[in-house]
Amino acid sequence: MSLQSINSISMTVKIQVTDNQICNLLYDALVLESGYNPNDRAQANLTVDNNLLILEINAKDVVSVRASINSFMKWINLSLQIISMTENADQ
Repeated sequence: MSLQSINSISMTVKIQVTDNQICNLLYDALVLESGYNPNDRAQANLTVDNNLLILEINAKDVVSVRASINSFMKWINLSLQIISMTENADQ
């Protein structure tokens, strides 16, 4: 039996946002994180298509892709909470 190793993993996450302005705010909040690459194990790319936030992650191993997706999901959740708090404060 031969074992095959994973050379790379690519993941695309598409997040549909109800409001174009909120989608752009999310992009602005996260785009710097996608450009930050502390090591060569994973890279992220973030784009916007209308109300769709598209996150593409390319990683060398499962641990790196999992860590990247977990980080971005936490940042997205935090950003949405802050946007909601800001909108509620304006009302």
